[in-house]
Amino acid sequence: MGITSPDGYDLDTAAEEFRNVHDDEATIIALHSNFRTKTYTDDQATIVTQPWRRIYTTNYDDVIETICSDNRKPITTHGVNDPVGQPMPGTTQLLHIYGNIGRASAREFATTFLLTERQRDNSPFLTSPWMRAFHNDILAASSLIFVGFSLTDIDIRRLLGLLPPDALQKIHFVNHPSTKKPILTRMSRFGTPHPIGLSALASHLGMKRSGAPVKSDTVLPVAMHEIFFTPQVTASISARDIEQLFVSGSTNIDKLSQADISAKPGAYTISRSRNAYARAGNNASGSMPILVYGDIGNGKTIFADQIGYQYAQKNYRVFKFQREPDNVGDVLAYLQGLDEPALLIFDDVMRFPKLPTAILEMRKSNLVILATVRTSFRDTSASAVKSRLANVTSIEIDLDSPLREEAVRIVEYLTSNGLLGKYSDFSNSEKLQFVERTCGGQLRDIVLSLFETGVLHARVEELLVNIQKLDKSARDLIIFSAVLTEAGYQDLSEIWLLSQLLDYSGAFEELRASLLKNELGSLVRIDEGDLSIRSPALAEFILKRVFNLETILDVVKRGLTSVDNHFASEDDLVKMAKGLLKFSVYGRIIKSNRENAIVEKFYDDCRLFSFAVDDPLFWVQRSICTMNANEFDISFRFIETAYGLAARRMNWDTYQIDNHKARVLLTQSRETGVSADGSRERDAISLLQSVLTRKNDDLYHPLSVMRIYAEIVDKYLHTLTAAQKPPLKQSIETAIRSISKFKHPGRFRNLVELRNRLAGAVKELSI
Repeated sequence: MGITSPDGYDLDTAAEEFRNVHDDEATIIALHSNFRTKTYTDDQATIVTQPWRRIYTTNYDDVIETICSDNRKPITTHGVNDPVGQPMPGTTQLLHIYGNIGRASAREFATTFLLTERQRDNSPFLTSPWMRAFHNDILAASSLIFVGFSLTDIDIRRLLGLLPPDALQKIHFVNHPSTKKPILTRMSRFGTPHPIGLSALASHLGMKRSGAPVKSDTVLPVAMHEIFFTPQVTASISARDIEQLFVSGSTNIDKLSQADISAKPGAYTISRSRNAYARAGNNASGSMPILVYGDIGNGKTIFADQIGYQYAQKNYRVFKFQREPDNVGDVLAYLQGLDEPALLIFDDVMRFPKLPTAILEMRKSNLVILATVRTSFRDTSASAVKSRLANVTSIEIDLDSPLREEAVRIVEYLTSNGLLGKYSDFSNSEKLQFVERTCGGQLRDIVLSLFETGVLHARVEELLVNIQKLDKSARDLIIFSAVLTEAGYQDLSEIWLLSQLLDYSGAFEELRASLLKNELGSLVRIDEGDLSIRSPALAEFILKRVFNLETILDVVKRGLTSVDNHFASEDDLVKMAKGLLKFSVYGRIIKSNRENAIVEKFYDDCRLFSFAVDDPLFWVQRSICTMNANEFDISFRFIETAYGLAARRMNWDTYQIDNHKARVLLTQSRETGVSADGSRERDAISLLQSVLTRKNDDLYHPLSVMRIYAEIVDKYLHTLTAAQKPPLKQSIETAIRSISKFKHPGRFRNLVELRNRLAGAVKELSI
């Protein structure tokens, strides 16, 4: 550059000026001459040649690679744009966070190096899958050692600020002995500083150990969490414990007892039917898993905990899986060496594409799997659910259709715990009617009713007021977390991820302190670094009562924009983004018809996202929105777009589009009147027949559409013309014949009632 004094320059500003005057090729030549290893010290070699699992480096140089080569230490080198994978057996993984001189080329420099000032402002690491891998490694590791960490390293410092306190206790900074006290004080916020120098660390490690990373299958894999139950006839349960359970939706395992299974007085949770506990406890085996299904908020997780308690009393170890690891082999190796019987809980089995099947294929009789799944998946994708469990026969337990015995247990529980509020003066039969008819036996609706008018009303109202006291950025995190729960993605409510999606710049500790100050700590699983609203009822209540729909959709749109810009290569986040575009997520919180226009604007704003623009099902969601506003012409236009996009995809089944088009046709007839010649109603049944022919294991959606025929007859029976009655009657008779051919009548609990409704409509049309 012709500048003789380096005063006032640091590396990134000097590199920025050099690159501006010369070019990327000249910069690369300069890098190669400065950052290729010429020599290294014995201390460096001792530190590098330890049995590390992973080494993360912010350095550009190839010192680590050179040391490993000279000492025959197996290592694989990665960059932030490489896919994340488990280390190869016997091999340490090395990740260059800010660029790797070994890959330096003009193109690589432009895309992956963080050297110049401009490059440092656009760090690819923050939005790469490796950021999540690093976060998970910190949580999983027994200790983490930073050598030469600088507080000016914004990326790493920001990540450390998001970690829970437990993780910070195992972080150690090895610094030069001359490090000044203010710097050590600042470092102590993130871990324990050790101003001992490189030589002292090498001396502590003792000797080179160039072999494979230490690995022991007796160590519990990161993906598994063991649950320990205390055997007890009853537990000491306070009113605050019950309130906490209903408001937060999270079970305190220590409070479970035999009373929760037998429905004896003093139970902590609501007991389900005796038959459900007996079937789960006595009939399951290593080759016959338990499949529990229910709608969001109907108690699948709590029931799984109850079954876990039941198995613990039979001397089973109980494990719950947090997420499916990249390498399921670690889990399989651990389970292969497990001699004791174990219950393995997969909450929301659709999040585990490989692991449950792999475990079942081990054919170990001492391993019993309990999986939960949302009813919508079980009813509409039965084959996909079954494939998650190796296509074996399962013991299925339905939590959506409580028996009278369960309804009685629910009434007794609510009464004995004083939760009924204004309903407490009802007779027993009136209380049963409230549970069975008003709430449909659904726990989510029961809890919502208690929030609205029961004794929990004052408590949740207090929570709603306290949420409004938070600053806007914290409220946005609450909104997004609530929407994730409403959509069934609450397991993605990690604070670091929410912070990235919503560009939240506050520190974890500050957010935690603010939530605790406003008595909102029950919403946050602080130890795990989540902002997770576990109760779908509470999430729905918050969204309805605290925030307006426009604010909610604006926050969601910001999150989706971040996924599109920074996480489009991560399948789980793209799947979540598509899930947040479903109209059903917002249907329960729409308060009036005028809000349909707000949702339609939301869809219009989202239409160019990479995961939406070419997805036929996104346009189906737009069509549902316009159908809901009775804008049928636009709704049909979006359906045609969906068909066009589907035609471009190989072997893409238009099942969902066909079913939705039939719904729009019949909804138009219900809202505007039967078509003059019955052609619209005939078109609808033709589509439904096509759906059932192609996918005869799924009646959930087509049957819900067929019900509209009966509603049409109820509304227009006395105004139908002679030209309209016969074709409408013929369409309904075709629907009845289609139902009679269904191979799995037990799969749809309202099948008999629907057949009777349609038969009644035919009878009315025959008079």
